[in-house]
Amino acid sequence: MASAVAIVGGAGAAPAASTTIYVDKTMSSCSDTGPATSTTPLCTIAQAMKRLTAGATVEIGNGTYAETVTPPVGGTASAPITITAWSGRMPVVGTGASYGVVLSGWSYLTVSGLTISGTVHEGIYVIGGSHNTVSNNEVTLAGNPVSGQTASGIRLTNTADATVTGNNTHDNSDSGIYLTGSTTRALVARNVSSANARQYQRNANGINVIAAGNTILGNITHDNEDSGIQFYPGGNNNVAVGNVTYNNGDHGIDDYNVTGGRITGNTVFRNCTSGINIEGTSGNYVVENNIAVDNAVYPAYQGISCSRRAGNIGVWDSAPATTTVDHNLVWLSKSGTQYVFGSKYTSLSAMQAATGQEQHGVQANPQFVDPASWNLQLQEGSAAIDRGDSGAAGEQAKDLLGNARVDDPNVPNTYAEGPRLYDDLGAYEFQPSVTPPPPPPPPPAAPTAVLTVTPSSGTAPLTVKADASGSSDPQGQTLTYGFDFGDGTSTGPQSSPTASHTYSAAGTFTVSVSVTNTSGLTSTATQSVSVAAPPTSKPTYVGGIANNYSTSTHTSGYITVYKSTGVKVGDLVVLTLQLTGTAASGTVSGTDAAGNAYQAVSSVTDPSGDRLVVLAGVAQQPLAVGDKITVTFPSAATYRLSGDEYAGVSRVDQTAAASGTGTSFSSGTAQASSGGEVAFGAVATFAGTSNPTWSSGWSGIGTYSVSGRYLAKAHQLPASGAYSATGSATGAWLATVVTLAP
Repeated sequence: MASAVAIVGGAGAAPAASTTIYVDKTMSSCSDTGPATSTTPLCTIAQAMKRLTAGATVEIGNGTYAETVTPPVGGTASAPITITAWSGRMPVVGTGASYGVVLSGWSYLTVSGLTISGTVHEGIYVIGGSHNTVSNNEVTLAGNPVSGQTASGIRLTNTADATVTGNNTHDNSDSGIYLTGSTTRALVARNVSSANARQYQRNANGINVIAAGNTILGNITHDNEDSGIQFYPGGNNNVAVGNVTYNNGDHGIDDYNVTGGRITGNTVFRNCTSGINIEGTSGNYVVENNIAVDNAVYPAYQGISCSRRAGNIGVWDSAPATTTVDHNLVWLSKSGTQYVFGSKYTSLSAMQAATGQEQHGVQANPQFVDPASWNLQLQEGSAAIDRGDSGAAGEQAKDLLGNARVDDPNVPNTYAEGPRLYDDLGAYEFQPSVTPPPPPPPPPAAPTAVLTVTPSSGTAPLTVKADASGSSDPQGQTLTYGFDFGDGTSTGPQSSPTASHTYSAAGTFTVSVSVTNTSGLTSTATQSVSVAAPPTSKPTYVGGIANNYSTSTHTSGYITVYKSTGVKVGDLVVLTLQLTGTAASGTVSGTDAAGNAYQAVSSVTDPSGDRLVVLAGVAQQPLAVGDKITVTFPSAATYRLSGDEYAGVSRVDQTAAASGTGTSFSSGTAQASSGGEVAFGAVATFAGTSNPTWSSGWSGIGTYSVSGRYLAKAHQLPASGAYSATGSATGAWLATVVTLAP
């Protein structure tokens, strides 16, 4: 671990007139008191630092500089400072010095193009500040492989919005690149980090991240003593995307006791233990679009064999509960563990069956170009081509080499997802060498016919509207429509997609539409209409079917038919349901032991989540004593459920419903469209103190009271005109009126 750094700047000479300050100790004309020009440069970096101002550039020439680059000022967004190699020259900085570069508390500084070698501590150390850039440097031999003397190549501590890109960090005595403290929003991109080792114990990584909220993008990490990329405690909510990591002494990508990570589109090959490893208390991870091959089955990093964590992808300990894995390719060229997801699996199919994860994954040889020489690009025929989820977190529009995503015409893209359906798995995008000619246009296809008929049932005379406006043509051609109403009446072909017809007789009729495009291709759709004979008697109230309740919460309730005569075929069953403490939305429906169905025809709620629902359905099959009628609702609630039977009516005409509080209730008005109907009213009260009472004209047909909650029903029959369910009640109320027609 590096010691604390104190930076002290001197007054020095006045800045040169030019914004570029030149240093080259190998030039005989160099002078630390000179103008710092390209012809008379400074001899030492220290003197250049004293002349720094915002917007300046320092160019360092040939030679080995046993100095630490320590800027005493920072730049600004509009006037950054750049410290770089003099074009065409090769400076070596920091040899024998404590550090090669220290950016301490300053912002908008760039260090670029330097070789930093043989420092006592970190080669480049960025501490504090923001918006600093470390680019295109070679950093090597930092620290000493002895306990207490190790050092990382590049270290970022407590800094924000830094960029570390294009660097080559190798043969350091600790991790090649190290992010720690409160470092956040750093972009570590397109670096190579290799052969970093403490030597006396396995602990040096290619990239080591113990800071939160950073992006590790498009790096190559290989032959490191420990893992290629490591996220350890403190390294939450990081993204590792598009990296290549191989032949490391532990994992390819290691995640231990961290949360919220996104591991996307990496190529992880032949590391000593599990390739992508998520363990300990890690959680809320998403692992997508990766290629993980031959991990934990071969010796790696100097030919060392491992017997630790197994699997190409390993999700261990408590991590499986909140980790999602999909769109990954795994492959082993010898027997071993393909996957660990709580348990070990030797095949992807076994893991899929046991966990439901990796539904778009594949177990197949990735067809690397030359894995023996670590060329892990893809060849034609690879199962990784056009299989990715382009909507995965961090997924890039270009690959590690800067190649754009491209669709391989030889791959059907069956398993791809996202806005682009042709992203390849892993860090490399396969580039087809030949663009095939476009396929010939497909032959014309028939249109798609869609038909609705409303109403679909009723009493004769019944007027229905057939509507085929939902029909479409794949070529966008103009359509014509021909209708057949199934009773000998037809109309069309015509340009209008709708037609009306009145059935005068009872029966079940098939309505069909033939939809034809200008290519002469036709498709047909049908719907059924049931027409009942007009009633020969006035509507009557047959009686109550049953009541039931529960004071504990359920997502369904039921009543059991108790009438000795059961329920007759053709009669209308009306169910009244009072729910307490449930969600005020969602589908409520019913069915019974005979297979009859009941649909919600009126529903009203209040802000507390209480709900009153009326359901209705014609008994197509008879019900006997003891048969159950069951109603399901969308979330758990206590309930009161009551059923009633009417003869001479078969459908719902109109409804109205309202909610409120106070001493009176009113449902709003529903109109009976014709004479001889039933006006059915219901009111539900909550935290009331007495039974609701009905206004004049309404005949009560039952009040159901449970624990201060009341469910009351009433009707008027025969009914003709406008109706509102009104009366007196205490507490909060929900009221509805439903008119029932023959």
